[in-house]
Amino acid sequence: MKKLCLLLGGLMMSVSVMAAPTKLMVFGDSLSVGYKIPEQASFCAQLEKALQDNKKNVVVLNYSKSGETTAGGVAKVNEAVDVKPDGVILELGINDALEKRDLNDTNEDLQTLISSFLDNGIPVFLVGMEVPADAPEEYRDAFRQMYADLALENELLLYPFFMDGLWQDDGKHVSEDYFLPDGMHPSEKGVGIMVKRILPAVQQFLYEDVEK
Repeated sequence: MKKLCLLLGGLMMSVSVMAAPTKLMVFGDSLSVGYKIPEQASFCAQLEKALQDNKKNVVVLNYSKSGETTAGGVAKVNEAVDVKPDGVILELGINDALEKRDLNDTNEDLQTLISSFLDNGIPVFLVGMEVPADAPEEYRDAFRQMYADLALENELLLYPFFMDGLWQDDGKHVSEDYFLPDGMHPSEKGVGIMVKRILPAVQQFLYEDVEK
């Protein structure tokens, strides 16, 4: 009887371990935090629902903050590492551009963040952004290339443009319904488009990095 109890206890423990969800952290800014939209409509909430609808046992941890810069991310990265997520979607940089920070400083901060996660065994999915169309073309190209180079140097999966599907190449909205009145942040409907577009890449990240 004692052996049976031990066997059953071991089985229950195995089932419990197997049932533990994958913890996917989103480490970003207002674009992922759910700025001025209901919490259940935020990128993190909609992404979690989309993954679970696809039979993925994943919880998405919202570790984003409105107005966050890469320097702000560096300041709190140790706290994020202590959470021990199974993977991180890193979505930072656009606020640096809006604040006209030196691109070398942004690049250095992003590398610090990437290294902090990777050195602790936490895979990183890098998400890029595009600066506004009225910025100098040389700067726009350099900003875009920064993410590509970081992904290549660190062997990361890269999603080039977080708001893909919401903006046209000329910097105009695909649909006003996709944005809040400020014209910059995605509405609930806009977030839905973003999640739909990025979902295959997130699943690739989970399959190839988090769950292997």
